[in-house]
Amino acid sequence: MEKRLYFIIGDLVANTVVATLAVALTASAIGGSWGMLPGMLAGMLIGMLVGLLLGLGALSPVLGVMEVACPCMLSGMFGGMWGGMWPLADDGIYLWGIGTGLVVVAVIYALNAILTGPQDVGRE
Repeated sequence: MEKRLYFIIGDLVANTVVATLAVALTASAIGGSWGMLPGMLAGMLIGMLVGLLLGLGALSPVLGVMEVACPCMLSGMFGGMWGGMWPLADDGIYLWGIGTGLVVVAVIYALNAILTGPQDVGRE
């Protein structure tokens, strides 16, 4: 994962936008009216499409494919699942979308730090 400020801010913005859009689209299409399991599955599909189109289509030329693909797909998928399971409206859409995007980025960065171990930055 990139550690430069440009990429960290880009990851945060990209994931919050993808997750919020996935929550909004799924909440407007399904809105918790299908039941939990069908709503979650349909929301996951819608969120993955949002993550694919925005993450790989629009954001990868700016931030790079490897840095955007996994986090944006996860943000879209989880955001879509929230929007499909519960009847969210107005502020709830934004809160769940932004929260989901931030949590996904934090978890991805934490797992990357755990898996790669201590880094010796600055020396070659």
